[in-house]
Amino acid sequence: MATVGNLAITMMDYRKRLDPDGSLAFIMENCAQQNEIMKRIKWMEGNLPTGIQTTQRTSLPAPSIRVINQGVDASKSTTKQIVDTCMMYESRSCVDVKLLALQTNPEAFRRSEDAAHIEGYAQEIASTLIYGDIEKDPNKFNGIAVRYNTFAGDKGTAGYQVIDAGMGASTAVNGSAYLIGFGEHATAGIYPKGTQCGMQMQDLGEGDVFDDQKRPYRAVQTLFSYNAGLTVRDIRQNAAVRNIDCSALTNITDANAKALVNKFIYAKNRIRNLSQPGTDFAWYVPDAIYDFLEVFLLNKNNVHVTRADFEGGVQGIRLSGIPVFKMDCMLTTEAKI
Repeated sequence: MATVGNLAITMMDYRKRLDPDGSLAFIMENCAQQNEIMKRIKWMEGNLPTGIQTTQRTSLPAPSIRVINQGVDASKSTTKQIVDTCMMYESRSCVDVKLLALQTNPEAFRRSEDAAHIEGYAQEIASTLIYGDIEKDPNKFNGIAVRYNTFAGDKGTAGYQVIDAGMGASTAVNGSAYLIGFGEHATAGIYPKGTQCGMQMQDLGEGDVFDDQKRPYRAVQTLFSYNAGLTVRDIRQNAAVRNIDCSALTNITDANAKALVNKFIYAKNRIRNLSQPGTDFAWYVPDAIYDFLEVFLLNKNNVHVTRADFEGGVQGIRLSGIPVFKMDCMLTTEAKI
C-alpha cells in the first residue's frame, strides 16, 4: 500500500489533458530533451551485485639482455582493481480508478503518463552520466565530468586526457566537450550482476493507496525501475576539452576560433586507439559549442569540421570524422577548473 499525497494525477491535471471536444489531447512533449548519449551508450552486466570490478594493468615487465653464460632477472607486470557502483532508480505512476472511468481509452491515458516517466528517467540518467558526483551525492555514481576534471598528469592518467581550452571565464559561463568511446573495453554503462538492462515497468494493477491524510482510495499503479552506473575501463579511450567560455563563442575572432578547434584536435589525439573494434566514438557538447562548430564550417581556415548524414537521414556535423552530438543536459554554467 502506498501513500501518494500530491504526487498522483488530479482532476485539475486531467482537465489540462483534454481537447475542447473532451477527447484525450495529444501532449506536446515540451519537457523532452535531446540527449544522444542515451541512444549510443553501450550497456554491460556487472560482475558484482552492486556494480563491476575492473582489473587494470599498471606496469609491464621489463626484458633483460641475455648474455652467454649469464642469467637474467625475473620480472612481472603489476595491476590494480577499481570498483564502479550502480544506483537504483524507482518511481510510480498512480491514477485514481474514478479518473480512469472517465476515459474512452483508459490504457491510452495510462500510457501517456508512462511516457512522461520514461522521459524523466532518460533525462536524469543522461545528466548523471555527465555530472554525477559521489562526493556531492553518495547515492549516485561518478560521471564523466568528475573523472576528467584536472589538467595534471602524465600519459596514462585522466589528467593527460583533458585539454584546457585556455579561455575559461572566472564566472560560471563555461562549458566542456567530451570525446567518449563507448565499448566493453573502454567506457560503458553498467547494471548489477543478475539484473536486467534498461527500464523495467511493472503494472501493479488496482489496489489501495493513501492520500496525504492517510485516507485510502482505489487506484492503478505502474512501477518503474532502472539500475544504472558507469565504468571507465580504459582512461585513454576518452578525452575532453574544458574551460570553454561559452559566452564568448558568438563573437569569437577567426584566430581564436581556429585555436579552439585545434584544442579539439589535441584532445582527439590523446585517444589511445580510435580504431579499437567494438568501440563507438562521438563528441558530446552543449548547444553553444555545437553552434560554434557548425558556424565554423564557413570559416576559411576550416579543414576539420564537416557536414554528415546520420541514421534516418538526419544531418549533423563531424569533427575530424567523428560525429558531434549536442546534449540538452550539458551545462554552459560550469565553473572554471
